[in-house]
Amino acid sequence: MRFLNRQTKQESIIYTVVWTILFIAPVVDLLFNYDAHHTNWIEQSLVDSWCTLLSFLILFLIHNYVLAPIITKHRKVKTYILGCIAVIALFQAGHCAHKPSDVPKGPPDVSQASKMALPPPQPPRYLRRPPVDKHDVSVFIIAVMMIGANLGVKSYFMNEEEKKRLAKLKEQSLEQELDYLRYQINPHFIMNTLNNIHALVDIDPEQAKDSIIDMSKMMRYLLYESDRQYVTLNNAITFLKKYLNLMKLRYTDMVNVKVDVPDASNDDVVLAPLLFIPFVENAFKHGVAYDKPSTINIDIEQKNGQLLFHCRNTKNNVKHEYGGVGLANVTKRLELIYGNNYSLNIDDKDETYDVLLTLPAMSASDFKRADKHHAASHPSQQQ
Repeated sequence: MRFLNRQTKQESIIYTVVWTILFIAPVVDLLFNYDAHHTNWIEQSLVDSWCTLLSFLILFLIHNYVLAPIITKHRKVKTYILGCIAVIALFQAGHCAHKPSDVPKGPPDVSQASKMALPPPQPPRYLRRPPVDKHDVSVFIIAVMMIGANLGVKSYFMNEEEKKRLAKLKEQSLEQELDYLRYQINPHFIMNTLNNIHALVDIDPEQAKDSIIDMSKMMRYLLYESDRQYVTLNNAITFLKKYLNLMKLRYTDMVNVKVDVPDASNDDVVLAPLLFIPFVENAFKHGVAYDKPSTINIDIEQKNGQLLFHCRNTKNNVKHEYGGVGLANVTKRLELIYGNNYSLNIDDKDETYDVLLTLPAMSASDFKRADKHHAASHPSQQQ
């Protein structure tokens, strides 16, 4: 039964229905043209029709399960063509060899016999059949058309299965890529935060202890929240505030951090996890100068069905050997998750760096539908 798995259920149903109709059609035709005076002739005609259909069915099965996979699966065009020629030649030769030398012209005219009450009519008259006639040509044309139709149907279903398979692989690839990007953010964030706590150990051990406790809470968020498909806006803001508290411990009063976020956001609004942190990391890394005052302003608001994240910071004009990993990752995540349904505007000036991220204020159900749609369509990556 292994060969039956090569085609889909829909394809098998189509073939079964078509061949069932073909074998029933002669019976229906004879029922409408039944003649009690020629029962034997009718029965022989039905048997001949079924034998012809059976020969076509055998040809179909050979092509469907032996020849068609040669071209649809293995792409061997020459082998397929040669196989079809050989099978059709054998099929045609079999038809010509087994056809009767004489064929019935048809039942005799019984109208006069019935009127004159004559004896039952004699057996039908016969005509001599040539070696090759129109019937043989018709058989050949029907065989070629049947093979072509079978190949067309099989190719259609093969293409549909291939599309489904590629869509599934594409979705799995997207999920793996998103997981990779998410896990790449976590070590990047942990490294920076540990550096902050390390700087506090000698300056203020008690604050360092409190910071470790805060970091443990943040690690719990990273472990249990960041792996989820989405988080609530409230949770994202809470995490952001804890992160800012840890970051501000490292710097002096010359760094002015202003935060304007909703105190009690609607829990129905959700977004992908860890979207804001890379922008804030970037602001601290490139916006804090130790020899002059520095400013970081962060605003989050809901407006007209959209979620706005605005981060502005001064620039320290210090070149870093390593940088931009978190920002590059979050940009790629935005493309993968939201497709074209977001905007990211970055205004990089000489003295300031301004980021405005606009996301749709979606509910959990809307987010799932949008994420599934973008995973299936796999939008192209922006450079």
